[in-house]
Amino acid sequence: MQNDADPKRPESDHSEVANLPALNDTVEMDALDIPHIGAQEPIEIPSVTTVDCVNGIAAWLTMKSPSRETENEDSLGVISASSDQGILVVADGLGGHRGGKNASQALVKSLKKGLPVRKEPVEDRHILISKGLKVPLQSQTDQSEVDGLRSVILNRIEAANKRLIKSGAGSATTLALVELQGSKARTYHAGDSQILVMSQRGRIKYETVSHSPVGYALEAGVLSEQEAILHENRHLVSNVIGSRDMSIELGPWISLAARDTILLASDGLFDNLFAVEVVECIRKGSLEDGVHQLAEIAVKRMCSRIPNLPSKPDDLTILAYRRKPRST
Repeated sequence: MQNDADPKRPESDHSEVANLPALNDTVEMDALDIPHIGAQEPIEIPSVTTVDCVNGIAAWLTMKSPSRETENEDSLGVISASSDQGILVVADGLGGHRGGKNASQALVKSLKKGLPVRKEPVEDRHILISKGLKVPLQSQTDQSEVDGLRSVILNRIEAANKRLIKSGAGSATTLALVELQGSKARTYHAGDSQILVMSQRGRIKYETVSHSPVGYALEAGVLSEQEAILHENRHLVSNVIGSRDMSIELGPWISLAARDTILLASDGLFDNLFAVEVVECIRKGSLEDGVHQLAEIAVKRMCSRIPNLPSKPDDLTILAYRRKPRST
């Protein structure tokens, strides 16, 4: 399968690649030497939407590829079940398949429809130790609710997968989903829409691996990140919602510290920016400004071809979440 809005990919010389900092280095954006590139006609970047969500804030934007007139096939959702439970989701309908937009929308709607809403948050339980310090205790119902939400998410994904197959339209979609439970998060994904979890200092706590030949080669060390992002077969995807062989990769629980950031995005972002660029844009400062800056750089890359830098026009969806500091 392929997930590509523009089948004519730029030629690249893999013997010469951009000299970028290591993935986990903490650097300033000036050190990345990102060119300020303008398209023939200015591309309007949508405004960023923000909302309070599960002990933090979420910010997002979505837009169609600047190189085509067809509709945006990406969909996203920010779904709160309670003040301390919710999910973030990005779905990218497969370009070249009939009904890509319908597939991504159907998946997000299925998740919204099935997520149980808890009207009252679980009462905090704690004990007091020396000098009145409160130590939180897990309530007896917490673990059952956590397991229950996982089951709901997986069941809704499976239901959407069955409906897409039954429709016979040949449509499919990727999935990048983050489940939020209090101060923890875990990922669910299928396809090449990626998820990054990072600290304010820029340390990557977790990163999903794209379900694609190039993604697996990158993870195995066969390709460098620079070689992978410029690879002619990067658009091929091996696992999607809407396939009889669909599988969901479930990540581990990740503890979130104050000001940690989670980023989910369609390949319109990760096919045009290196991971270190994404991290440096979004890890600190205003979440709204960071999302807008990522979109601005991605669109400029899409509209211009610079040697050794990626340039792949595609629909673009960016969804970021940042955990707020605990109030005192």
